[in-house]
Amino acid sequence: MNFVIVGGGPTGVEVAGAIGDMIERTVPAEYHNVDTSRAHIYLVDLGDALLKPFSDKAHGYVAKVLKEKDVDVHLHTGVKEVHSGHAVLSDGAIVPTRCVIWGGGIKAARVAADCGLAQGRGGRVDVQPDLTISGSPGVYAVGDVANIAGPDGKPLPQLGSVALQSGQTAAENILADFEGKPRKPFAYHDKGIMAMIGRKAAIAEMGKDHHEVHGQLAHVAWLGVHASLMTGTRDKIEAIIDWGWDRFSKTGGPHVLDRGDAAEIDWEDDPTVTSSGVSAARPDQPHPTETAT
Repeated sequence: MNFVIVGGGPTGVEVAGAIGDMIERTVPAEYHNVDTSRAHIYLVDLGDALLKPFSDKAHGYVAKVLKEKDVDVHLHTGVKEVHSGHAVLSDGAIVPTRCVIWGGGIKAARVAADCGLAQGRGGRVDVQPDLTISGSPGVYAVGDVANIAGPDGKPLPQLGSVALQSGQTAAENILADFEGKPRKPFAYHDKGIMAMIGRKAAIAEMGKDHHEVHGQLAHVAWLGVHASLMTGTRDKIEAIIDWGWDRFSKTGGPHVLDRGDAAEIDWEDDPTVTSSGVSAARPDQPHPTETAT
């Protein structure tokens, strides 16, 4: 019942909130023999705040929500090793766990390394303003495989909105090549950033000025934006119905286990845990590197 989540960005925070909701709602409703008081969620990040791109006010909000969900946040901390039954944190702490979830960023697909092109940060391919690759005429790189410079010269984040817009620009430039017209440089239109923290809890910075909204209103905005990005009217309608039912009903969410024996774990294959009986710091014992908000 120990969960270790690596990375305090939107992915890590959303997963931590979802697991917190699962432990609070789904497990007690469906698995009466499971003692949820033994469940611990550890969220570790090398930075000094969760959801770093957001404001200081948002940092305080996410810390408050995760604390209510009994998530144990360890800042300035990474994961050094992952074994079959435990994880070793960068500060030397050992956490017995069968579930380590990576949310600390992504590396480019293997094709980026196999194609023989020069790689930049994260194994991604550096592109020119028109999304072509220097020295490779007619070759474009977009989305998560590309390092696309933003207005400040730094690579844009690996977001769906960046991938969609860069793909559209690349397609327009390819058509321009066929028509003998000049290519246009890619200009990212920032529509804001969002992060779900759990049921009825989210943060949204919307619009060009990043107007910030917290709580249920941000949650509704998050659902609306993600539903609009789906392809097909039927998918959108089904998603809205499912999310609405989950929001206003008291029934459990999606079942994680479909058979009882899936929860029976043999710990004997990890001698580090069985020989020393190690245990990580409990949530009621603050970590020395944890930042109070």
